[in-house]
Amino acid sequence: MKIISTAICVLILCSFIAGQSNIVPIVELSHRGLMGGVQNGKWIAPTKFASKMPAESEFVLVGWKGVEEGGVSLAKKGEQEDVCQDFTRMQFELEQDHGVAIGSAAKWNPVPRLPKTIDPNSAAYKSVVTNFLRSKGIARPVVKIKEAFRVDLEGDGVEEVIISATNYKNGISSDAWTGDYSFVIVRKAVGKVVTNYLLKGEFVLKRVNFGAPSEYHVSAIADLNGDGKMEIVLNGFYYEGDFAGAFEMRNGKPVEIKEFEIGCGV
Repeated sequence: MKIISTAICVLILCSFIAGQSNIVPIVELSHRGLMGGVQNGKWIAPTKFASKMPAESEFVLVGWKGVEEGGVSLAKKGEQEDVCQDFTRMQFELEQDHGVAIGSAAKWNPVPRLPKTIDPNSAAYKSVVTNFLRSKGIARPVVKIKEAFRVDLEGDGVEEVIISATNYKNGISSDAWTGDYSFVIVRKAVGKVVTNYLLKGEFVLKRVNFGAPSEYHVSAIADLNGDGKMEIVLNGFYYEGDFAGAFEMRNGKPVEIKEFEIGCGV
């Protein structure tokens, strides 16, 4: 009886370890690009495992308001693309213009704290954006907030604010004009001190010809690796290209997850 019990325990332990060692894939949904994966809480670059993924996988879809209603979807792995051979594009049954898809094998809550939407016309946050742009050399900015959220990223009881703002006079093209900009910041308060951390941004101080400026957006805010902290997923595009990336909070500051930088363009 003791031998049987021991064998059962070993079997359970091995199954648990095997389950933990599986790579959980993560996809940015606007471009449907495989960003990377998570294995035992660690970030894994997509090039390390994309070729070993099955032809079809199940994902949980996460948007700005948490897990999407009926948010489980199958996705097929796309064929290798000629232009971007390291870029793996997934084909989903459902389409979204933002969000992330997390492999359904993930055993954690992807949205431990729900982000709250901030009115993009808020006078207070328009003032924040105005002052930030002036600090970057744009003296008389046209303020256009695209997305703004309030959420406790670190689970410490203090909410951060994430803002994306963009103004390109003639939209995205190969050129840019003086005063054009696009950026995403995180505002973090420590006591009475508030600091703006720039995640990504472009600030055009003089006319640019054939510079292919980028536009940046917040795609999702979610716990991507099960540590209880929430990461910020960005997406963006430029003239004939698109990209995505993610940031994690480390020692109180947002840090880019290098393994999750992806993009495809000509």
